[in-house]
Amino acid sequence: MAMTEINLNNIHSPADIKNMSVDELLQLAARMRSALMDKLSAVGGHVGPNLGMIEATIALHYVFDAPKDKLIFDVSHQTYPHKMLTGRMEAFTDPAHYGDVTGYTNPRESPYDLFSIGHTSTALALASGMAKARDIAKEQYNVVAIVGDGALGGGEALEGLN
Repeated sequence: MAMTEINLNNIHSPADIKNMSVDELLQLAARMRSALMDKLSAVGGHVGPNLGMIEATIALHYVFDAPKDKLIFDVSHQTYPHKMLTGRMEAFTDPAHYGDVTGYTNPRESPYDLFSIGHTSTALALASGMAKARDIAKEQYNVVAIVGDGALGGGEALEGLN
């Protein structure tokens, strides 16, 4: 059976990747990497942190059910792959739309972005608070803190672990 050719412009939400095979997910990652390099070569941005997050972000969106499940990125300049999978692909595939998204998470852009933060070491504390609020409200969803790119060196991350 031939593998379906992945067209990035057909990815509008994480639901679009849920039934992909491993081979298709690998093709998706390669196409996302290529689109990121094209965009970032043209307009600049955070290259390394995002290239390093592609497979992890695909896995997060494959396993969890965002936006019901809450994904909190500590280093939101690592969220370009997240933006690509959450309805903002055109900002990475069409040069006319490269300026449509910010370099960080932004709740005004998408219900998948929970906070406007940069590199703040806050994900663990935010996740702890969200999980407590979920439990008080007797709701059922996952809260996931994605910590990376040196964020554990911040005092607030250590406080969140405490």
